[in-house]
Amino acid sequence: MLGVAATQREELINWIRGADAADIDGDGDRSETRRQMGDPLHVRPVAVNYGSSADDPDTMVYVATNDGFLHAVNAANGIEHWAYLPSRLLARQNALFLDALTPVRSYGLDGEIRLYVRNNDGQPGITGSEQAILLFGMGRGGTGVFAIDVTNPGYPVLLWQIDRQSPGFGALGQTWAAPEVAKLTIGSATHEAVILSGGYDDAQDNRGYREDNVGNALYFIDLLTGERLWSAGASGQGHDLVLPTMRHSIPAAPKVIDLTGDGLADRLYVGDMGGRLWRFDVLNGHDRASLVSAGVLASLGAADLASPDAADVRRFHATPDVVLVDCIRGTFLAINIGSGYRGHPLDTDADDQFFSVRDPNVYVALDTASYGEPIRVTDLMDITDDPDAEVPVDAAGWRLRLEQDPGEKVLTPAVTFDNTLFFTSFAPGAAVSACAGGIGINRAYQVGICNGRPLTNLDGSSEDDPLAITDRFVTLSQTGIAPGPALLFPPNGIGKPTRCIGLSCFPPPAGSGTASRTYWMQERAR
Repeated sequence: MLGVAATQREELINWIRGADAADIDGDGDRSETRRQMGDPLHVRPVAVNYGSSADDPDTMVYVATNDGFLHAVNAANGIEHWAYLPSRLLARQNALFLDALTPVRSYGLDGEIRLYVRNNDGQPGITGSEQAILLFGMGRGGTGVFAIDVTNPGYPVLLWQIDRQSPGFGALGQTWAAPEVAKLTIGSATHEAVILSGGYDDAQDNRGYREDNVGNALYFIDLLTGERLWSAGASGQGHDLVLPTMRHSIPAAPKVIDLTGDGLADRLYVGDMGGRLWRFDVLNGHDRASLVSAGVLASLGAADLASPDAADVRRFHATPDVVLVDCIRGTFLAINIGSGYRGHPLDTDADDQFFSVRDPNVYVALDTASYGEPIRVTDLMDITDDPDAEVPVDAAGWRLRLEQDPGEKVLTPAVTFDNTLFFTSFAPGAAVSACAGGIGINRAYQVGICNGRPLTNLDGSSEDDPLAITDRFVTLSQTGIAPGPALLFPPNGIGKPTRCIGLSCFPPPAGSGTASRTYWMQERAR
């Protein structure tokens, strides 16, 4: 398992357990604690509040790192309580211990983490019948997915683990996205299901258009056992729903929606590496064979082009933002997503764009056989050069070309609030010198959901009446790749939220939209 001689085993085990077995500080003590941890390159820490008071919270922070560990760290004092190392990563530890120069970067646990609380009462802390479960993949580290019960932070329990070698999961690619969790009913049984996209086919690291051998799938998995409940994918992979045109890997998590308010998932949207947007309808109460219908809602990349060139090769790495919109009595679901090549963020070949695709079939499930021609790029209204664009209510949607700098692209999910759409873009920027690459250019966009119009004076011009196309965005001071936008709501629920992107925060503009009732409960008079 460790891949070393018996004489080296004890030293390596001590190093794995956190001892300074290599004496990195040179003091001759090889039993002291080693103050090292791997990098959480593509992972955001997850904080779990276990109770106590607001002034003295009992919080544990969980973070996965590229030396292969999931760390549990006390937020109050920074002390690590425990760390989990999957057995499949034991063989990689000796190379890290030897710390030899290598042209290949080492990845371990590099996938995003999802916290799911069962029986959630909506109150702070993990109490009563509540159960806290961490779900995470390996990112570039591999094809594994793990579920760990952290209800008691001092006694974690590994519930299950799967990978491409597990029966029924042969189409799994690299597991980049945090798994989603939703309830659904198969036959008469209701399940808490992990909804997992197929992942990333690392053959996509080779630039240019290609179809994939793995990652082109979608899985429903039992939350507590890891059993495959249902799956969809290409022919010849043993899926319950065979989709012959699902030929591209899906690294992003799907957007899961409960349209009827009954607590069950009804609809999913997800993009793939061929530039397609998929729609899935969950027919709760049906058996596995007829549980889900699906089809391609839009094809916005190279997947359905006879002779695509480099500019057409758009990839979707982010989860779609999906909102119910009423644009003056034109009611539809707006699926908002930008294209970009996360595998090569410095790429400048693709003509990346931001899309707002409209699905008018809000409450109607579509049969798999009923899908016609998907929406194409040319079907969407190009609003790039028109700050006063009028998008008809019956239009297929709109698109914004990302062309402020060469290689501008979208790598993170968008957020919609109060009819305002927020998203970030990244462009490589010019190299500083022959020996130093560019530090990147990040922009924060803020536009109207119905038409992509600018909403406020963002470019600082004193002559913005009317607003200009440059009022759609601000340039951020942050370098590298900025995260997506997050909305921070006031604790008392009064007032508008603050919008933050990394360390940059600003209030959103006043919205013009009104609340729209989609479902309700009415108590019978007594």
